[in-house]
Amino acid sequence: MYTLKTDDAAQYAKPYCACWSDTKPMEGSPADLCDCGEDDDLIEWKWEPPVRETERWCQLSLDRSKITFHPIFSSGTAAARSDAPLLIDHHYYWEVKMLTRCYGTDIMVGVGTKKVSTTDTEFKFVSLLGQDGESYGLSYKGKVRHDGKFTPVPAGFCSGSIVGVRVDLWHGTLAFYINRKPQGVSFYNLRRHPELYAMLSSTAAQSSMRLIYAASWRASLLVDAAKVLAASWREGMELPPGLRKALSSQFWLGLPADVGSDDEDDDEIEPVKPMNADTSNLVTINNPLVDELFLRTLFSVYFQNREMILKRQRRMKERIWMLDHPQ
Repeated sequence: MYTLKTDDAAQYAKPYCACWSDTKPMEGSPADLCDCGEDDDLIEWKWEPPVRETERWCQLSLDRSKITFHPIFSSGTAAARSDAPLLIDHHYYWEVKMLTRCYGTDIMVGVGTKKVSTTDTEFKFVSLLGQDGESYGLSYKGKVRHDGKFTPVPAGFCSGSIVGVRVDLWHGTLAFYINRKPQGVSFYNLRRHPELYAMLSSTAAQSSMRLIYAASWRASLLVDAAKVLAASWREGMELPPGLRKALSSQFWLGLPADVGSDDEDDDEIEPVKPMNADTSNLVTINNPLVDELFLRTLFSVYFQNREMILKRQRRMKERIWMLDHPQ
């Protein structure tokens, strides 16, 4: 198995599945044959095509989901960004699968503004994302970076790893996931940026990665209700087909944000059954997976868990206020 010891801690990066294990090799390249974790064909954006200056060290597949940095040799740092910005008051989650060995100065996944240049580091080997206040990044070495400062996280990533990024532009938070396990909320106050983009950077020659999932949802009370519903849903529960499909394809709503939940005083969420509720003021969400039945069920769950949801919202607002007003 490909493993990578981080610089600062005795922690090892692991692939998402056994396809990348040396003990049970696949017939052929795992990068071409492994589709583990790619069950949902939902990708709302692609990688932006490279400009002429970057074509020689950044190549895209025809569907613009797979990207290869430094296809021949590396002379510095290459970067790419999404072809669409992340909008304020929306929730975003996307995943990138590492298709080649992670090595060298740095390979990073994160977000940044348009001010982050993808051309100025052609002959510089740097940890690009997070080198200033305009970007945020997770390094394969198991560190997050912003404004030139590194902070360790529980794990790094390697070939075969799935790196998830969750951006909440309602609360202004950024959290990373390794193989769908949370690394904690790494950054706050992202709402101060007018526009943010998903970004990648790499100094490693012939390094490839693929965007396997990218979803979003406009922030509303329904999203909070959906999180409660997703967290309480268990395999085997009898749910309407439309609701079951939505919860399956929007699996990220049920992913925890923290490494260990800090809501010890919250009651454990139990699976709930829909009840009759006032749905006369339904909020419209522009998402093809959300139908009227889904909305009614979400409202049902919301009203049953309203106090817990409001409590968590108040707690998050208090944390954001404390970060914005340091003593």
